[in-house]
Amino acid sequence: MSFTDTIDKYSLIIFFVLSYVITIIATLVILITNSLFIPMMILSVFSPTISAIIVSGFIGGWTEIKKLFKGYLKWKVNYKWYLAGFFLMIGPLIFTLFYHLFGGDSPGPVSGFTVLSFFGILFLNLLIGPLSEEGGWRGFALPKLESRYNALVSSLILGIIWACWHLPYYFVEERMPFYIFVPLVLVISILMTWGYNNTNGSLIITIIFHFSFNFNGRFITGNLGLLPEMVFQIAGGVMIGIYVIVVVLYAGPEKLSRKLDSEMPFIKYTNR
Repeated sequence: MSFTDTIDKYSLIIFFVLSYVITIIATLVILITNSLFIPMMILSVFSPTISAIIVSGFIGGWTEIKKLFKGYLKWKVNYKWYLAGFFLMIGPLIFTLFYHLFGGDSPGPVSGFTVLSFFGILFLNLLIGPLSEEGGWRGFALPKLESRYNALVSSLILGIIWACWHLPYYFVEERMPFYIFVPLVLVISILMTWGYNNTNGSLIITIIFHFSFNFNGRFITGNLGLLPEMVFQIAGGVMIGIYVIVVVLYAGPEKLSRKLDSEMPFIKYTNR
């Protein structure tokens, strides 16, 4: 077996290990030097996509790397998938509206928060996570997992690895409690697989799902302070839980889609 064949055979494991190693090293540099926060955070949040590019390059050179990035160009999909992704943001905003209409209390915006900072954080919300990670998690890892397991199992495996990849960040910044974060990531992972499979591997759609998910924490309970944390966690958990149950029951756990196997963005392998 050649070196390239070995990389190809263990590509998924190598990808996950490399993503973790880059992130751990970057966060260790921040902790040890107490500096370089911005460049190291940028390196770490891009680690899944960087790792996917490296592994793809070893497997098939530029041809394989180009395949990886094709998902970013798949924007001509049915409008309902854009709505499905943005619903993760729209749903909580609608709940927030009714919460305030019925006299609910909220902490209010953080001190010094302005319209300019809103758009700045909105851009970061798109860059950090959605744009920086999806090429790796969904563009590279998900199709390989789905070639071996059904869509639901693949989503849960990827969700656990994805959630645990965030652990080093807990040492350098304040974050949502991990015991709340993990179930939310597992649920969003299922929804993102659903969107990915039904759009023939559109990373634009998974980016929208990811962006909407992050928006809630950064704005609804974060900078805008529209809802108390506990209210959001309970209401948001119920809403997203119902959402994913309906999706799994309707689309089925095998492919999270009613489309033909030939329309899926992965190929099933039986002897690999």
